[in-house]
Amino acid sequence: MKVEELINELNKIEDKTLSVRVLENNTDNPNYNMENYWIDRVEVANKGQSGYELNGEVILIGVE
Repeated sequence: MKVEELINELNKIEDKTLSVRVLENNTDNPNYNMENYWIDRVEVANKGQSGYELNGEVILIGVE
């Protein structure tokens, strides 16, 4: 998913005070969707930065 797509999806949500939870999408994991991870912070790795020479990315950091 690209940032623009994420923003569009988030803008559809009426209640902007909701917490954001992340679910693991891996049915091979016996603990599939059993742990609650909440978005704690956002980091950005810009294109051209060390380790991101070809592509940048937005990193959502979660906590239990």
